Amino acid sequence: MILRIRTKLIVMMLIVGVIAAFPITFINMSSLIKSSKEQAKDFGHKSAYYNSQIIHTWLLEKSKILMGLKAQLQEYHNEEDIKGLMRVYSDMNQDFISIFIGLENNKMIDAYGWIPDEAYNVTERPWYKKAINQEAYVTTSVYKDINKKENVTAIASDINIQGRKGVVAANIHVDYIIEIIDDIKYGYNGFAILLDDNYKVITGSKDKKELEVFNSIFEVLSSEHEVFAKSEAFEVEIDGVEYVAAYSNIEGFDWNLFLIAPLSDFIESAYAMRNYLVYILICTLVMIILINFYFSGSMSRPIEALISGVSRVAKGNFDLPINIDTQDEIGKLSKELDKMRINLKQIFESLKYESKIISMNSQNLTEHLNETYKGTSRFMSMLSHDIKTPITLIKGYSKALSLNIVDPDKAKEYIERIQYRSEQIENIVTDILDNTYEAHDIKVNLKEIKISDYINTILYNSENYVNNQKHVFIPKIDYDNIHLEGTIAVDITKIHRVINNILSNAVKFSEDNSVIELIIKEEECRILTYFKDYGIGIKTEEQEKIFNMFYTSHNTKKGYGLGLYINKAIIEAHNGEIFFESVYQRGTTSGYYLNITKNIDKHNHGDGSRP
Repeated sequence: MILRIRTKLIVMMLIVGVIAAFPITFINMSSLIKSSKEQAKDFGHKSAYYNSQIIHTWLLEKSKILMGLKAQLQEYHNEEDIKGLMRVYSDMNQDFISIFIGLENNKMIDAYGWIPDEAYNVTERPWYKKAINQEAYVTTSVYKDINKKENVTAIASDINIQGRKGVVAANIHVDYIIEIIDDIKYGYNGFAILLDDNYKVITGSKDKKELEVFNSIFEVLSSEHEVFAKSEAFEVEIDGVEYVAAYSNIEGFDWNLFLIAPLSDFIESAYAMRNYLVYILICTLVMIILINFYFSGSMSRPIEALISGVSRVAKGNFDLPINIDTQDEIGKLSKELDKMRINLKQIFESLKYESKIISMNSQNLTEHLNETYKGTSRFMSMLSHDIKTPITLIKGYSKALSLNIVDPDKAKEYIERIQYRSEQIENIVTDILDNTYEAHDIKVNLKEIKISDYINTILYNSENYVNNQKHVFIPKIDYDNIHLEGTIAVDITKIHRVINNILSNAVKFSEDNSVIELIIKEEECRILTYFKDYGIGIKTEEQEKIFNMFYTSHNTKKGYGLGLYINKAIIEAHNGEIFFESVYQRGTTSGYYLNITKNIDKHNHGDGSRP
């Protein structure tokens, strides 16, 4: 009975196969060929984008390193110190050939001391012309490094060293990029080309014919006014051969990655499968007639094994191979499916890696947001930080007045001090709130005052502040070398804010009865004002963060991380410069430079005595 049913099924399948199998097969194969073309373009588009992102990530990492170096170089004035810092960065990053600075006066500062000959023109070098006046980083075209005698590309940004404009740049190896390009697989005979911002080849295929194909495709795109502003994949015919090409722009660096492969690489298997299926169909019909039951049974076993293998892949098990040990189309199909299994395994492993990176980035972002949230909460809870001392003084003066233990002249002085401190509290609170929400747009009301008046004001307020905080105040003012009759433009309220922030930190982070020094002197037509304490100091690794909003040292819970941030904004609004040095466990020096607006020789205008 089973034999008859199977025979009837075979006969019925034979009839249905004859009527429907041939047209269905050809329709499906036409769809498969069309789908293969679309899949080839889609795969090229995604592969170009994915590999361009790898290059982008690498370039971005190198750019961030250079921008970090640039930020540190702003604080250096000695050329040997600048070379030393650049050498440290160059040694730490193996992809950098060298780091150097070119200045507008044609001077070259190289990390390893290379000095070009007289014919070397800094301002005509590609990295200088592209990066000058560019605050962000830029990448250059490929050019010949005169020192190393090899083709390089560079990451560069403008910089101001000791008042001179210039460019800081790093020549980088392209070996890593070359490895990426060489590892890209697109079809069986495909190749990859990486272009710089001038559409010059950075690296790619070394085969002359492949380069000719690429040039032809590039000419076609150029004639169609393509600007490579996005990722795209397309078909193009060159000398009677159809190709699939895909490109992707490396965002932020103006580079483009090209993938090119013959279309036959992707549809050859479809044509082969169509022929195999026709052959299988004919053979199956003949075999059904000749051996019916046996042949149907013998075919069912490998198909079931194939289904089992595909089912494992569908469930995410890519470790076990799909291996049908038969010398027929099913065996070949199993090999192709096994290749697909291997490719899917690689893709999924790559996706897992990308997912891990995304997870790490998300975690870092979460930590940053948590720190910002904690800093903001601490800021709101400690808003009274800067007004505590004035309130204490006001309470002291008020209590003395209420007890009626001071004479009338002293009472008048206390009332004036209460009024002064009250105004100071009002100004500080207003200033804190303004600077909290408008920290990037500090507005100052500059007025020109004599340097002698400025010194007296700073000296008076600082002495009162320090003495009232149980510390020893020692002024060190270089009257002999300061033009006391000269003038500076300041917003005195904002400057008091800066002084109070500095003194507040000095008091908080040093022992009672320890010394706090005030130093005021003139340097290069600027007045330098700074305070020196002998407290706990700041660790070297934390010093670059102290001017960030809400940042506080891990060693203390004092302060809410706003004072030095606001100080920097106020001094920069005065066109001044922050002065800061600290040695851990030995103390901190903090202050600022202000420009002298008018110099009057004290020997010609006054006796030069202390005001």
